Amino acid sequence: MLHLALALAVFYTLHSLLALNATKRWAAARWGLQRWYRLAYTVVSLVLSGWVLFALGTARGSVVLYQPTFIMRTLGVVLVLGGGLLATAAVLRFGGAGFLGLAPERTTGLVRTGMHGRMRHPIYTGIILAALGWLLLDGQPSTLVVVGITFVYLPIGIALEERKLIAAFGEDYLRYRREVPALIPRLHTT
Repeated sequence: MLHLALALAVFYTLHSLLALNATKRWAAARWGLQRWYRLAYTVVSLVLSGWVLFALGTARGSVVLYQPTFIMRTLGVVLVLGGGLLATAAVLRFGGAGFLGLAPERTTGLVRTGMHGRMRHPIYTGIILAALGWLLLDGQPSTLVVVGITFVYLPIGIALEERKLIAAFGEDYLRYRREVPALIPRLHTT
């Protein structure tokens, strides 16, 4: 379990550090990665994800905290699929190839329509839903470790992202933040 916790800590720490504008500027000045930074970020994330998956595989054992019932499995599948679809739709909203670094990122400005008119962070909401679904589907202690560490990290990741968005959009983002909830979608848009 310690190996799994370490892999997750390194993944989330590097994920945050590499997403900082200061890191991007440094990499651009040092290595000329302006155009390819997002792709390099994606490759590093994939490699670290592989480490997390390896650590998860080695942490899984015969101890099970609970056996999921039919209702837990059904709700778990709904949450995993729904959360996955929400996160994927949010990524695709900004251009999937650009998000991954396979094409130049589209400059969209501050998006306040569609799902972003109902919540500010649909990718994080999708991750939360999928993680809760996974917890319902799998009673392994290793799953609890992954979801627990992820839930500890999410407020940090959200705070860092909001800081970047405030720097990019200023008062427009602050107004948006006052009007639109972060994670739980509002039912109506104005």
